[in-house]
Amino acid sequence: MQVSSEEILEKLIAIPSITDTANEEIVACIEKIAAPFARVRRLPGAPGDRAALLLSVGPHERPGVVLSAHTDVVAVAGQPWSSDPFVLTEREGRLYGRGTSDMKGFVACVLAALPAFAAARLETPVHVALSYDEEIGCKGAGDLVALLARLPAPPALCIVGEPSGMKVMRAHKGKTGWRVTARGRTGHSALPHRAANAVTALARLAAHLADLAADLKAGARDEAFDPPYATLHIGSLHGGAALNVVPDEAVMEFELRTIPGTDGAAILRRIEHLAAEARAALKAEAEEADLVVEELSSYPALATAADTPEAAAVARLCGDNGPPGTIAFGTEAGLYDRAGLPTLVCGPGDIARAHKADEWVGRDELAQCDAMLARLVEMCRRPASEWITR
Repeated sequence: MQVSSEEILEKLIAIPSITDTANEEIVACIEKIAAPFARVRRLPGAPGDRAALLLSVGPHERPGVVLSAHTDVVAVAGQPWSSDPFVLTEREGRLYGRGTSDMKGFVACVLAALPAFAAARLETPVHVALSYDEEIGCKGAGDLVALLARLPAPPALCIVGEPSGMKVMRAHKGKTGWRVTARGRTGHSALPHRAANAVTALARLAAHLADLAADLKAGARDEAFDPPYATLHIGSLHGGAALNVVPDEAVMEFELRTIPGTDGAAILRRIEHLAAEARAALKAEAEEADLVVEELSSYPALATAADTPEAAAVARLCGDNGPPGTIAFGTEAGLYDRAGLPTLVCGPGDIARAHKADEWVGRDELAQCDAMLARLVEMCRRPASEWITR
């Protein structure tokens, strides 16, 4: 019996699958849904309690289509939800729940389409790549990307179903995030010359990073993006416990987002130089002091040209006749692009609804995605070379 995308979404939303936690429950749920229709492969992850999934339908020796998504969601703690975030709730055509837009709505549509893919005589295989820990820096997609890239016939197209309002998106910025920990020497605030202030060290570094951010704003531009330049953002700076105590530890987190084509290596060298200067200055105040930089996350930009046959094919699939756009947020699409797989972003929902209370996806948006996948079934009855054309 055919199960609708909404019915599957209800099951997926009921499983919290919070990022950076064990994901056995949602993996097992998806395996049970997919097993009658697809070849299921589980890829255990480095954390030991997480796994990615690859579901394949059709001839493995031919170039196929990858439908990519992540199954993790952000936490809900402290958010003022109007209904239980882990119970799919319908109100006026909107389906509320954590992950409805980002991005279990797309996962549900893909799983609901598996029976149709399995029943069709596919000439173009379909691979469903489901990762974990995307929300903490695309950490759970590496094995999937590597496996797909080294298939006997590498995929001809990858569609990452992040929420785009079912519009075709061709590019996004790359991102690297860092945590800097400064350790100085504590002391009484009346004798600051005998101490090494960790907060001051990071405040000075933050000021230099802000100057670098200004340089980036005045540098290379790509008007397809908003903002049209690379950005450097300081998200947090914490340290100190009392006014009359020199703080001996402080922590700062910051991120760099680069437009495609930016010389990211040159920017990284400048950041490393600034951090080295801050470390040297702190150690000059106290020999035991130190400043440690830790990379938190990193993923590359997506840069698919607007006039590619792959972009035209996805536009035909989703019924979008406008030019492919760009998105401000990052996705796993950059990883597939870097591996040499032509990649676009297109999925139901809106990123503006994600990560906050009362996240929702419209029933009409799920219907649009269902229709796109139904068209893909028909397209895949032919070899990819016959329909991924200009």
